[in-house]
Amino acid sequence: MIADMRIATWCVGSINARLKYLCHWLGRRNPDVVALQKTLARSDRFPQEALQQAGYESVFYSRDGESHNGWGVAVLSRKTLPKPRILQIGLPGQEDPGARFLTVGVGELEFSSIYALYGDPTTNGIDGAIRRKIAWMKGLRDHVEKRFTRSGPCVLAGDFNVVSDGPPQKRTVNCTREERDELNSLLDLGFVDLYRRRHPDSRTGRNYEFNIHKPVCARLHRILGTETLASQINDAWVDLDYRKEIQELRGCLWAQSAPVIVDLASRA
Repeated sequence: MIADMRIATWCVGSINARLKYLCHWLGRRNPDVVALQKTLARSDRFPQEALQQAGYESVFYSRDGESHNGWGVAVLSRKTLPKPRILQIGLPGQEDPGARFLTVGVGELEFSSIYALYGDPTTNGIDGAIRRKIAWMKGLRDHVEKRFTRSGPCVLAGDFNVVSDGPPQKRTVNCTREERDELNSLLDLGFVDLYRRRHPDSRTGRNYEFNIHKPVCARLHRILGTETLASQINDAWVDLDYRKEIQELRGCLWAQSAPVIVDLASRA
């Protein structure tokens, strides 16, 4: 069991372009550990100093020299917590699609940031995109099955690129039954969708829309945790306040996704 903790995930869509939003959010919401995806920052451009000034240690994974800098993932942890330890950089056997997987240890917590492969149907076709995505997700499942101890406090957080609400659509990337089955296979390993445990109604929890000026319409981002953590859930919510203009940040663009937050409380 871990002490009271606020964990979160956010697909920021360029950490430097949204840095003011991110630091404003960190200062207002005070999360303890955060998974970030789609950082789009070269290793020499990752804003570690600004995050330090905001009160957070950062561990990141970028692939310099690649399109979009290998996409990029990161984990932030509050400086008052034990210094984060790198446990895994890159998903074994699935490094080619870019920097999409990172696991760190923060005290006794194992915390992973995940940006699942989309597959890009514009270059691979619908079927090819789905095949590539399923292969990546199978790689994720295999790694989790071999590496993680499901009896301890472990988190898999991020953009899984699978829509869980609404009926499956056979040949639409993000909505096929095969993709949902692969996502559910992580739950079969002993992980729990922490937001859904707190809010069983499948109509809630939407956190993404491609057009930043439209309301969120899909649920792509999740925080999966072991039962140890699920038993400590105090609250879980989608922070829609940061999916719109903030008065103090007028003129800054917000991200396409909203942060997902889970509050954990130790039980006596």
